[in-house]
Amino acid sequence: MQRCWNCDAQQMDGAIFCTDCGASLIGRQRRQETTTTLDEPDKTVPSSAAAPPAYNPTGMSLVLVHDGRRLQLEPNTILLVGRTDQKRGIIPDIDLGNYGGYDAGVSRRHAMIAVSESNCTVEDLESANGTFVNNQRVHPQQPLTLHHGDELKFGTLLLRVEIHP
Repeated sequence: MQRCWNCDAQQMDGAIFCTDCGASLIGRQRRQETTTTLDEPDKTVPSSAAAPPAYNPTGMSLVLVHDGRRLQLEPNTILLVGRTDQKRGIIPDIDLGNYGGYDAGVSRRHAMIAVSESNCTVEDLESANGTFVNNQRVHPQQPLTLHHGDELKFGTLLLRVEIHP
């Protein structure tokens, strides 16, 4: 058995996500993994749990509008956004499959998000249902700069961009 780093719930060996809080259980083991969890807002961690990384207010996050879950993005990373397909070996850095991505029309390889110290861009990867910033379609293979407060849609899955200087 293994324990979730975020909520300390006991999980079966080999589990990828915590069945209680949804935190990625593999992000702490794979060095190249940069996006580890979609946390519940204002979730408190039990004192017996290992402390998660401190919230860095000088970074970027994506917030799922329908439920307020937040995805922290690390600077100096390029992240694939999409849905996991084990048979084809597609494992995106930001897997929206468990958050309504299939029903919202998120492609397996939908978009790329590039985060630097001072800038963040999104690039559509010729997805079937498109990537939109503030209801304007992002042209495929043409990175578009994101700003604080932008509405970002992958298919019809709506997220809000938060950038804290």
